[in-house]
Amino acid sequence: MSSVTQENLPAVPETPVQQARYDRVIAAATQILSAGGQEAVQMKDLAQRAGVSLATLYRYFPSKEYLLLAVLLSRYQAAWLLVSAEEPAGDTVRDRVAAHFKREFRAQQRNQRLTAALAAALTGGGRSYSSIIEAVEHTHWQVIRHVAAGGGTLSEQQEKLLLVVRDIASAATRRWLAGTYSAADAEAVIEIGCQLLELPDAVIDEELARVAPDVTYTPAG
Repeated sequence: MSSVTQENLPAVPETPVQQARYDRVIAAATQILSAGGQEAVQMKDLAQRAGVSLATLYRYFPSKEYLLLAVLLSRYQAAWLLVSAEEPAGDTVRDRVAAHFKREFRAQQRNQRLTAALAAALTGGGRSYSSIIEAVEHTHWQVIRHVAAGGGTLSEQQEKLLLVVRDIASAATRRWLAGTYSAADAEAVIEIGCQLLELPDAVIDEELARVAPDVTYTPAG
């Protein structure tokens, strides 16, 4: 597997023309992944579809693994632009977060090949991909935290629990992809996980100290 090293750090688009090329690659890669999954992505074919040279493709995306992470990042960036422009609906943190994660999961169901490829890229990326993985996690966290806050603020305890709920939702998606959960099972687990957000702050502190005294809960950004 190729890796990103100091010598082949990906270029960053700096002009509108470069950004347009970058966006065409992301769009073409998304189409290929949607139709055939990760195995269908061939870099030479992708370059032709996107209308860029192979050298240009590798300048921005030094490996297929990096490309998949870039596709995932672009999707979370689009989600952030969408949710940040509106006030999330829902009367409570639990309501808002449950609605968001279930909406996110239903979108994932609509294209299982794409979801599987991007989930594998995120869980399979090693230290060589730490920078873009951090960007993916940071952007996703921005989306979730904005939805949870609903125009207000979250307590420190709520943010800690939100990390736990995020991981519950991610695990439910992975089990659905593996075939061990039905879609209904996954949504039920997400809903149950979101009930944790109704716990009082004092109870959250007590329970986290009891079950995971040595764990530091650090939001991604």
